[in-house]
Amino acid sequence: MHTRHLRSADRIIVAAGGLSLVALTACSSGSASTTPPGSGGAGTSAASGVSTVTGQSSGKAIDGCALVTAQQLSAAVGVKYTAVQNSGSGSICNVTGASITDSFYYHVDEEDSSLNTWSGELAVIKEDDGSFTSVSGIGDRAAQGAIKEFAAESGGYIIVVVNADVNNPPTASSFARTKKIEKLLISKI
Repeated sequence: MHTRHLRSADRIIVAAGGLSLVALTACSSGSASTTPPGSGGAGTSAASGVSTVTGQSSGKAIDGCALVTAQQLSAAVGVKYTAVQNSGSGSICNVTGASITDSFYYHVDEEDSSLNTWSGELAVIKEDDGSFTSVSGIGDRAAQGAIKEFAAESGGYIIVVVNADVNNPPTASSFARTKKIEKLLISKI
């Protein structure tokens, strides 16, 4: 099953419907039944959202939703976050903000040579946001979309943060919150 479309569908649903990320987190951390986006099923436990590291990466298992706490995100960004939960859709982690407009989601996926690649991620950003711009100083390389997506590649992983700035006009075009979140997540890998 090709899961890249599932990730794009999740992004479209969240963006187009303006749905609360809280509403999308009905499932608990251990109830996922699909393969995490972009992983193609190789080296991943769908039930837990944990990527088993192989190939280019460092050899340790990563549970993206357990990398940081809401308190760590709040301290790094200066915004009150109340929860980090697995969405029940593999590796997507929903972050609930004190305000619905502060909520966002992210995922940390192992990079591989076929389905989850940097060039593939750039294509997804371009498809979703219309364009992307390379950004220096975050991870091995990074890129931001036009309005909502930001991805960084670091140590064999692709870390994607979506909608962390889109509803905050002062930071929407600069991705200021998102960059802090990316740096924090990268520091935990």
